Amino acid sequence: QSIAVAAVGKATEKQLKDNNLNVAFTPSKAYAKNLVAELPATTGATTRVLYPASCRAPGTLADGLTQQRGEQFEVVRLNTYDTVTAEWTDEQRTAAQSCHIACFASPSSVKGWLKNYYNDNCDETQTPPPVLAACIGQTSATACEELGWDREHIFFPDSPGIEGWVDAIKRAAKSLNTAGVAS
Repeated sequence: QSIAVAAVGKATEKQLKDNNLNVAFTPSKAYAKNLVAELPATTGATTRVLYPASCRAPGTLADGLTQQRGEQFEVVRLNTYDTVTAEWTDEQRTAAQSCHIACFASPSSVKGWLKNYYNDNCDETQTPPPVLAACIGQTSATACEELGWDREHIFFPDSPGIEGWVDAIKRAAKSLNTAGVAS
């Protein structure tokens, strides 16, 4: 029996192909919700999905496939790694408190940054620091908004990835220059 491999995004697809794995499917955008909506099922049988994920990953993919398309998919989630928040030194905290743009690659990085910025004295009612957020994609941007950033202070690409993230950082820097803030 052959094994079909799906990639959440183009960067993952490239890494899989570079390691001689045949990628059968990649969604239109690198989001779990797109994979849930677009992943083709096996005709006439339940498709078994082995889903390696971070322990902190939300249930978007696994829950989406089983709840929205349950008769088509059986999902086995494998928590294969965890992310741990780094602890900043006083010097790093001071440097962060003088920056104008913070760059985020995941919701956990947003939460970790706030925890360190406020020296473990952060709660979800606290106003975020006066920095712009440049996010790799919509998921991180949503985390920023949920944690109090104003939408106009959050920059992210339509499709997640490094190139779009760099563009988001450039747009954030340009907005600082337009506002007369030295970047």
